[in-house]
Amino acid sequence: MRKFVAADLHGCGEVYDSIMGYLDNVSLLEPVDFTINGDLIDRGLDSFRMLQDVEKRMQSSEGVQIHYLGGNHELMMYDALRKRKPRKWINPFCDWLSCGGWVIEGKLDNREDGKELCDHYRDFMGNLSLYRSFEEKVGDKPVFVVHAQAPKKIVDPCPKKISDRDVSVFFMVWTREKDEYGCTHRIGNSSVFTIVGHTPVTRFPGYSYHSRQNYLNIDGGCAAYANGYFDINSVPLVELKDDHLEILIFNHNNEIVQGYYFNGKSTPMTEAELNRHRMFLNTSYSQKEEDVKKKILDALH
Repeated sequence: MRKFVAADLHGCGEVYDSIMGYLDNVSLLEPVDFTINGDLIDRGLDSFRMLQDVEKRMQSSEGVQIHYLGGNHELMMYDALRKRKPRKWINPFCDWLSCGGWVIEGKLDNREDGKELCDHYRDFMGNLSLYRSFEEKVGDKPVFVVHAQAPKKIVDPCPKKISDRDVSVFFMVWTREKDEYGCTHRIGNSSVFTIVGHTPVTRFPGYSYHSRQNYLNIDGGCAAYANGYFDINSVPLVELKDDHLEILIFNHNNEIVQGYYFNGKSTPMTEAELNRHRMFLNTSYSQKEEDVKKKILDALH
């Protein structure tokens, strides 16, 4: 089975469709396990469609097998729906709305079955797990995937869900290495090689390795792209191998623009190697970049 990880797609439907089209085609030849490492939703206009598609795929025994881990935006959505009252949204809905939840809120609230949808997605978000452990290694450390911070004690399988809402859940989905007050926090765990998202990497190639704490950040900045920063346009898809990672860099125009082998340092793939991956792109998802920009700008105005 081939195992892949991506994070922080934030409702960007073009790159989501490209990644899923690629994985769907790979799965025609061999089984595919895909971990979405939090923040699938919010800010991007296709958030609700992507959420529905992921849920449908999770319920299916065919095709790409998806494991959806909770991030801070899933926690905000859960909290908002948990505290909803008839005909009235109360805090923390306001926080979720201001952080991009408005793209989903209208889909839920302006329907006859809005209450049922709210209850359904409250329970769906509440049941999301927080992390996954893998046998594959980078260096001599097994790979561990969590949205923001690895816990000090790792128990496999993860005993926590979004609905637990305790301090450990908050840290696993919200912690950044450097906060707004200039404080430095631990992200990794010395016993594992940690893959996180949560903090946008706005420079190419959309990922960064932090050797001091031995973790890889793969948040390619889709949240910024969804808000109109079209020059931030590199989204990593990570494949776990026995002793290294392979990282394909997608853009929002259905292209694989670069690829790397990673084992503590990055080695670029050759053009011939990239072309072997590009054969699996689903060309039905192709859109002209100008059309994508126009769609977003029209919605923002």
